[in-house]
Amino acid sequence: MTNRYKNNIAESANKHMYIGMINESSLEIEGGPLIVKKADGIYITSHDNEEYLDGISGMYFRNVGHGREEIAKAIYEQLTNVSMNVYAGITPVAVKLAKKIADITPGNLNKTFFCQGGSEANESSLKMAQAYHVRNGERGRYKIISRNFSYHGSTYQTMWLGGHPGFPRTDYHPAPTNLIHVDQPNYYRRPIKDQSTEEFAEYLVKDIEDKILFHGPDSISCFLGEPISQPLGGVVPPDNYWPMVREICDKYGILLIFDEVITGFGRLGEWFGSNIANVTPDIMSFAKGVTSGYFPLGGSISTKKISDSFLGDPAKSWSHMYTYSAHPGGAAAGLKNLEIVERENLVENAKQRGQQLFDNLSEIKDKYKIVGDNRGIGLLQGLEIVKNEETKEHFDTSLHLNQILTEKLKKRGIWIRVPAYILPIAPALTVTKDQIDQICAAVDESLGELEKEIS
Repeated sequence: MTNRYKNNIAESANKHMYIGMINESSLEIEGGPLIVKKADGIYITSHDNEEYLDGISGMYFRNVGHGREEIAKAIYEQLTNVSMNVYAGITPVAVKLAKKIADITPGNLNKTFFCQGGSEANESSLKMAQAYHVRNGERGRYKIISRNFSYHGSTYQTMWLGGHPGFPRTDYHPAPTNLIHVDQPNYYRRPIKDQSTEEFAEYLVKDIEDKILFHGPDSISCFLGEPISQPLGGVVPPDNYWPMVREICDKYGILLIFDEVITGFGRLGEWFGSNIANVTPDIMSFAKGVTSGYFPLGGSISTKKISDSFLGDPAKSWSHMYTYSAHPGGAAAGLKNLEIVERENLVENAKQRGQQLFDNLSEIKDKYKIVGDNRGIGLLQGLEIVKNEETKEHFDTSLHLNQILTEKLKKRGIWIRVPAYILPIAPALTVTKDQIDQICAAVDESLGELEKEIS
């Protein structure tokens, strides 16, 4: 049998490592997993010296791009001074980062619990919400409202909150019984064709309220959602959606949690998705862009109303922590990363390049029958691939069109692993006008080639 691997390290990696969300057999066909030996700016170079434009920012996290030595140096300097916290102790750099995050987040969000990543951040936010209700004498509030086709993490509970089309949960049962699922505000998939965007939002929020009343308001802890939902390529809700959800939550004493793990720290052309939603949540989960992935760090920031519930007798303290919470290396990375975002005006760049990307993707959508919709905002956008424009039916997964499309992009120098039927595009906030054009040209050519092959 011919050895399909490109090199020994690719073969060794495939034999000795679990690579996320794909198996050894599939990777062997590709010559093994991508082995990145160098990364700079928006480009990555493989072990075989093949260069790709990173069209997905690593995994939606490399906001300031690859190869930032000043972040690496900040981490090194911090770790040579204090490498890790002691029990019940923190470091000055973590305090500075917490203050910085409080300064740039919207509204009255002001107190942060730090963890290691997005899954833990959402777990922490859910635990914080439930503990808040217990402190206020409402122990029965334990149910969680979340939305279909969202992604909130890979821990046992967070993976069941939504349902990423590319990440099945069929191995993990039983599903938690405290979850209530509602529909995504995806106007492309609206149930009534003639609905306006405002009417569609009203329809969705009425369904939310109906489910609250059915389950009993006193049993519900929180509503958790991404301001702009990533798994479907960046679902932007109607303008009236989030204000109405906020109103419903307030009406029934339900906490609103925003998952800003992907949408935070400039990716949408605003500091946070909350700024676009024009709503301040009670709790916000964050990760990824806070350090641009240079060090594992995430967190949950809450309003004073929430944090005050844990004051007083020591027994009222929030009973939650992780070993590596507020890691000094992560805090140092976060501070330097946010300094770069501000210094280089990357939030504004994300807005400008995002508009360019949207315009280009709109033109691509109009060219090909297999593209049903383009959506998103800033540098979180995508195309939905469909079999039929009218029915919006997807292709059978056995055709593996996502893998074929991934390979076509790769041959054109663009690294985006396409999951299921969404082609996501989310480059670093440093992306230039020419690089956006390069990405879109490759997408255009790949889709044109694919459509011809299918027909």
